[in-house]
Amino acid sequence: MKLATYRNTAPGATGDRLGAVLSNGNMADLRLTYAAYLAREEGEGRPYAMANARIPRDMTEFLAGGAPALDAASVAVDFAESDLRSGADPVGPNGELCALKPKHFRLRAVIPRPGKFLHTGLNSKKHVENTGNKAPENVAGAPRFISSLIGHEEPVVHPRQTQRFDYEVEVGIVIGKRCKDVKPENAFDAVVGYTIYNDLTAREVQRSPALGGVFLGKNFDTTNPIGPYLVTADEVPSPNELLVECRVNGDVRQHERLTDMIFDIPTLVSFFSQMTLEPGDIISSGTFGGVAHEQPDPEPYFLKPGHVVECEVEHLGILRNPIVAVE
Repeated sequence: MKLATYRNTAPGATGDRLGAVLSNGNMADLRLTYAAYLAREEGEGRPYAMANARIPRDMTEFLAGGAPALDAASVAVDFAESDLRSGADPVGPNGELCALKPKHFRLRAVIPRPGKFLHTGLNSKKHVENTGNKAPENVAGAPRFISSLIGHEEPVVHPRQTQRFDYEVEVGIVIGKRCKDVKPENAFDAVVGYTIYNDLTAREVQRSPALGGVFLGKNFDTTNPIGPYLVTADEVPSPNELLVECRVNGDVRQHERLTDMIFDIPTLVSFFSQMTLEPGDIISSGTFGGVAHEQPDPEPYFLKPGHVVECEVEHLGILRNPIVAVE
């Protein structure tokens, strides 16, 4: 499944909702679609109440529901797809449309409020080589904060504190169950799915403790786009081999497979699970070679207002964000 957090753009519509992308590109409201299934297929007398209980509106709460919540979502998607195959739009118990066309919804950060967002640094052989760093002996990690998260197509406000604003395509590894001290051989059992992450970085700030260092340089508002979807693990074959690419105004800047990672996905999950991990927590892969500050003449590569950054990952889609000036 391709799960999403979205907002209906119709006048008067409020709040984020949990959805799934259908084969025709429309966004199914998982709660409403599951209520339609319960009413039509199971004769449930209180379909809305039952659907609300089984499928929370918030992505983190939904993932905390574990297999029962995921199973209900899968049933809802299959139900909607069955209607589409018969030539009908899926409708709710009271005849309301269950799915929106792309022009009627806006994607949000796929997990708007993760309990923990754990970033991995210096985890690409080529990135380490290109930056002149020494390959780390252990995983290097730092947190990201939810105030910096945005979704697909949402604008990134260029921080006024930097003229060296850099892109970093990464894969987000999403935890699906509460776990601690996970062995690498069991790590994939803890992963519910994957998403795309752009670790936008103010390089002057990142490299200066006096200016705020890595905590501020990688956490300015709107500088951590994530999405567009959470693609469940069953739809992502060979996650340690995914192809990632970053483009700026169509120009390819990064192009690499996850096989270039120094520490693979099981190693990252095992390392970060030294603290308790919860459903909805995100672990980033770390970025790859090709970022602006690696270039012999980096200045033309840094991001400026008017640029559009696209991060594409095999099986996961494209995360696109325009860079805009501070108002």
